[in-house]
Amino acid sequence: MYHIVSVAVLFLFISIMCPLSESLGIEISASEDLSNIKNDYKNFYLSGDNLIQLGIGLGVAGLFANTSMDGDIQDFYQDNVRSDVTDDLSKILKVPGSVFITPPVLVATYLIFKDSSAGEWAQRSLRALIVGAPAGLLLQRATGGSRPSEGDSKWRPFDDANGLSGHSFIGAVPFITAAKMNDNFYVKGLLYGLSVLPGLSRINDNKHYFSQTALGWYLAFLSCNTVEKTNVKNNTKVAIVPLSNKGLLITINRSF
Repeated sequence: MYHIVSVAVLFLFISIMCPLSESLGIEISASEDLSNIKNDYKNFYLSGDNLIQLGIGLGVAGLFANTSMDGDIQDFYQDNVRSDVTDDLSKILKVPGSVFITPPVLVATYLIFKDSSAGEWAQRSLRALIVGAPAGLLLQRATGGSRPSEGDSKWRPFDDANGLSGHSFIGAVPFITAAKMNDNFYVKGLLYGLSVLPGLSRINDNKHYFSQTALGWYLAFLSCNTVEKTNVKNNTKVAIVPLSNKGLLITINRSF
């Protein structure tokens, strides 16, 4: 239920973007944003390649969840890694995964800095959250995994709603988006590394198994890939120019 309410809050913030932007005196192209989101959904849910990649991720997560591997990892971490220091760090690392913090910050950034790199980062991140949220909600319920404090991680469809970590998904998106927008190899690597930390905090706090946090991160990765794919398609223009009696000239322009 928590995650259902969380997604509702996310969509609430998206729905007030237009009225809020007008009160701030900021121009916003709602039709363009909606068109991008529509294409994001097509590229995620109707793309054979993306669905295959999602299926592979589910297969790997299922292997960990339905064998002893999830429990072994959890036991090892709790017995040998977790400490007062990791608990203190976890309080910070889990913050980006909160639906009551990250989406509002992204919305505010998008509205205030719309025509800057920060605004583009916020817009892409919001689109990734929106396109991945339905799949995340479905996988949480369909896998039926439980929290470590409630039972094992084995998939029992619709028996529980913790088969995917919402914190891991939400917390990874802004970092993965930033990584994709950065050309520096080292900065990109650092951002990808940071993207796994919200999920790690859930393992530390004994709230989710490894497979559940990994699946949340992977969904964030696929969602960000989808947004990137939509942007590439939008920046590709095809023109057909008649050349008198000599036929046609076809040009393809792509903006980077």
